[in-house]
Amino acid sequence: MANTRDLRRRIKSVKNTAQITKAMQMVAATKMRRAQNQALGGRPYSFNLSAALRKVLPLVEIGAHPLLQSNESRKSGVIILSTDKGLCGSLNTNLFRMLTQSDLLSSDNNFITVGKKGRNFIARMGRNLVADFENLDTITFRQATLLSKLIMDSFLKVEIGQAFIAYPHFGSTLRQEPIKMRLLPIKVEDIMEYIKDEVKEEIAGEYLFEPDPKALLDYILVHHIQIKIYQALMETKASEYSAKMIAMQNATDNALELVDDLNLNYNQTRQANITKELLEITTAQAAME
Repeated sequence: MANTRDLRRRIKSVKNTAQITKAMQMVAATKMRRAQNQALGGRPYSFNLSAALRKVLPLVEIGAHPLLQSNESRKSGVIILSTDKGLCGSLNTNLFRMLTQSDLLSSDNNFITVGKKGRNFIARMGRNLVADFENLDTITFRQATLLSKLIMDSFLKVEIGQAFIAYPHFGSTLRQEPIKMRLLPIKVEDIMEYIKDEVKEEIAGEYLFEPDPKALLDYILVHHIQIKIYQALMETKASEYSAKMIAMQNATDNALELVDDLNLNYNQTRQANITKELLEITTAQAAME
């Protein structure tokens, strides 16, 4: 049984740990609210852009645009969005498990990572890492533009035949689900099905397009890819801070529970020492009589 001095030291150490995790929890909670607002606020724009694309597609020749057509390459380009650090529960582990169980982790594919955890995972698996981007604390549209340009250039040069993005989708503070989403080629059926599932009532009417639908399609398709990546970046950041807050909250609760157990153990040890001392005094006194 540990002596009281060791128990006091351990209680102090665990209390200090609880204070640190509590502070990290508060910081993560502050950043989480901002990241969640950004992620949730970006969803209507992404949806409306898809709705606008649905209006334009019937007016143009779909087969004429390269971003809508498959090519001969058998490779895929995969963008992986992860975190720089741990302390966020199983967020990265679930994402990497999903990738491992899918066909995206083929040795023939090219990988682009955002975040050190994703970069280390791809390096550890011995896959072809073509680019790595810094995981910025504040999401910028410029980063999404650079990612989209890199992946679209590879697709148009027939270096890859498909492009995907894998990231932890923000469901709620308690739930973050790793998903993979196809970026290229853009499938008309996916857009139509997405709009059909989300819209309950559609307002009928005629639309005027300026400039002509073909020129508008070129812009919307590129912007569509940019927004998908930008939204995925925001979803990842919201998932990261949500998972980190919950992980730090659990760590704080566990530390405080451990302090209670150590205090009980300390009190039992102290009581046992007092009882032992009293017994020795009583025994000595009885021996002297």
